[in-house]
Amino acid sequence: MTALPEAVRCLSLDRAAATVSAALGERGVQAVLLKGAGLARRLGQERHRLYTDIDLLVAPASFDLAQRTLVDLGCHSALPEGRPDHRSHWYERPWRLPGPLPLTVDLHRGFHGATDPEALWSVLSTSAERMALAGGTVAVPDPAGAALLVALHAAAPGRSDRPRTDLLRALTVFPVDVWRPAADVAARVGATPSFALGLRLAPAGVALAATLGLPGRSTAALRLRAHRASPAAVAMAQLAELPTVADRLRHLGPRLFPAPASMRHASPLARSGPVGLLLAHLARLARNAGRLPTALAELREAHRSDGG
Repeated sequence: MTALPEAVRCLSLDRAAATVSAALGERGVQAVLLKGAGLARRLGQERHRLYTDIDLLVAPASFDLAQRTLVDLGCHSALPEGRPDHRSHWYERPWRLPGPLPLTVDLHRGFHGATDPEALWSVLSTSAERMALAGGTVAVPDPAGAALLVALHAAAPGRSDRPRTDLLRALTVFPVDVWRPAADVAARVGATPSFALGLRLAPAGVALAATLGLPGRSTAALRLRAHRASPAAVAMAQLAELPTVADRLRHLGPRLFPAPASMRHASPLARSGPVGLLLAHLARLARNAGRLPTALAELREAHRSDGG
């Protein structure tokens, strides 16, 4: 059983998920609850799986309207104004909900590893099922969609152990008759490389990936992210994989010199004025230079592990 404060937090998140989904629906914005209570139910862990935020997927074309709806609900963005910061995934934006508890809605217009967000929305929204939650109802992915998301999240776990735990559970709960359509969906949304890599992070997933005929190789950037390498190492691997000089400059620019709004959001020094902003940039460059040897070592190891 979960501890009382954690259980209360999850109940609060469930109520908020139902409330926000209803508010979006009133504006004509359909939303799908990607994880949270829906995934806990799919995994048979309703009383055991804890979650710390609300992940709602909307159609890419509805993303701006969904953000305006959150503002009208009293939410405020946890990121700087304007274009999402490069250190955040382009496909999601966190919003803080009003109230006594620090609750967050991660508004998605895509998901890690899915290169066709429109196709992802089309597939997940069409196959979504309604689930009663906290006095309301929410749309949740069907079993194949849940299996897909578990594998994709395992391939991009951030600093959390939860995605790997969910993967291990999903591999015991979902039969191959669920994973096979999940693999088909992965192909339709351009997520096969990340899906295959995510599965292969667990021994049972290695055998399943072979059964499904999934590719065995992946890029260095994907492998580094899956194994929770430093952001610098991932960025360097992504840089090496870009095809043109112009692409590489676009990749490097915001990473070396973030926009002033991003710097002021992250650094009190940058908020102290023009001189403070300059000093914050210099301090950030120095920190990144200090991380370079470790990042290079991680990158070399990623290439060696793939026989490169």
